[in-house]
Amino acid sequence: MKYIIVFVLVAITSFGLFLANYLGAFKGVDISEASHGPYQTVYIEHVGPYHKVNKVIEKVEKFMKSQGAPCARTFGEYMDDPQVVEEARLRSKVGCIVETHPAGQLPEDFKTGDIPQRKYVVAVFTGSPGIGPLKVYPRVNDYMIKQNLKQSGAVIEIYEIHSITEKNAMTTTYLFPVQ
Repeated sequence: MKYIIVFVLVAITSFGLFLANYLGAFKGVDISEASHGPYQTVYIEHVGPYHKVNKVIEKVEKFMKSQGAPCARTFGEYMDDPQVVEEARLRSKVGCIVETHPAGQLPEDFKTGDIPQRKYVVAVFTGSPGIGPLKVYPRVNDYMIKQNLKQSGAVIEIYEIHSITEKNAMTTTYLFPVQ
C-alpha cells in the first residue's frame, strides 16, 4: 500500500512539473519600455470571460484567410480588470493585426480599428498566453511600481505563432500603455 501511495505522489508531481514546463512556467519574461504602433486591426468585440476569446480570434483568422490576407499576428485588447469587473461583463477586442484595412464589406460583427503609437511597458514571453495573468502581469506590475509608471489604458496582447509543429514556437508581446 505504501508503494502505491508513493507511486501516485511521484506520478502527480511528475505530471505537474511536465505541465508547468510545457506551459512555460519556468521561462523568463523580458520587460522594457518602448514605443509601439500604430497597428491596423480587424476585430470583433467580445463580452465575457477573457479565457474564451480564442474562438472569436479563430473566426477573424478564418475570415481574413478567406479574403487572401492571412493573419500572421493576432491580438487581444483587454479593456477591463478581471479583479474589479464581473467575469460575464469583461470587454475585449480580439482579432488580427493587418497591413491595411480590408476593402469592401465586412461581416456584420466585424470592425476595423487602429492601435495608436504610444509608449508602452513591453513584456515578451515565449510560454503559453494562458499563464500570462499568473506569470507576466505580476512582474509587469512590479516593474511599473519600481519605475513609478502608471498604466493609462487597456492591455494589448499580440500573439505570434512561429511554427505549429515546433514546441515553444509562440511569442506573446504584452503592451501596457503608460504615461
